[in-house]
Amino acid sequence: MISRRLRSSSFILPPSSFIIPMSKREFTLSTEYRYNRSGPARWILSHALRYPYLPLLAILATIFNNLGHSYIQVFVGRALNLITSPGWETAALAKIALGAASMALVQGVFGLARNYSTEFLAQRMERDTRQELYLSLLGKSQSFHGRQRIGDIMARATNDVRALNVMFSPGLMLIMDSAIGAVIPLILIAQITPRLLLAPGVFLILFAITINNYNRKLKPVSMAMRDQFGEMNAGLAEAIAGIETVKANVQERYEWSKFTHNARIFRDHFVRQGEIQALYWPMLMFSFSWALGFLHALLLWRAGSIDLGQVATFMGLMGVFRFVTFISVFSFNL
Repeated sequence: MISRRLRSSSFILPPSSFIIPMSKREFTLSTEYRYNRSGPARWILSHALRYPYLPLLAILATIFNNLGHSYIQVFVGRALNLITSPGWETAALAKIALGAASMALVQGVFGLARNYSTEFLAQRMERDTRQELYLSLLGKSQSFHGRQRIGDIMARATNDVRALNVMFSPGLMLIMDSAIGAVIPLILIAQITPRLLLAPGVFLILFAITINNYNRKLKPVSMAMRDQFGEMNAGLAEAIAGIETVKANVQERYEWSKFTHNARIFRDHFVRQGEIQALYWPMLMFSFSWALGFLHALLLWRAGSIDLGQVATFMGLMGVFRFVTFISVFSFNL
């Protein structure tokens, strides 16, 4: 995903084109922060590690957020066991409810911490990237700027830099939340009985196959749509900047036709992206696996291997995978 995001940005990928060594620049700053530009992934990592406490806080907060959410299902199962047993007491139920409420509080607090850290990291990423781009452009020669399309540079400095922000928040945050949110329910399900891992295992296999196929179809369309946006923006900016020349040569109709042609291509890519997202098979795989897990849990309950509360806990933990499945339709395109 990181490579796909950076390939759509012309000023980042070809280092020899937009980013040049400091020794060859016309202007340099002694206080400029140096990033690792040997590759897209290393460049992203060098930006993120400039603030190492933010990624660490985001990971820890995501783990505790998902633990809190998953443990609520455990308390629900305990409550069901309690109220189906004879002679249960209200005080015992109140303790279980208090435990569930405390887990909900943990989920909320660490959810805010996760959002705080990822949003700050995303904003600083956008700020530092834009500063890096502007410093690079200031160091270029006049002949370089004379060869570039102003609209294309404007698109890179606005839309593409902003896309890096969105890639971190909510994109990277949702992917990280989905990954950790898939591991923690598996651990808690295994603590009930390892035999219940059948349905989640089937789901994860089917999910991996379908999400890979989904990304394989979505990737070229998303890249083409972003490239087309830069082309459309560049043409429009040049036409507006040279409007006197356009009018002097009676080229209004030509420029209008060129813009509408580029806009139609962008629209076609946008529609195609929507069609791919509409045929999102992982949700069907989740529904199938959820039903399979319910059947398997009831068979184990009938055999006496687990109690009814554990069935409820298992179904609640299986429901956690719904968020993992649903959010992936958006997160892999951010």
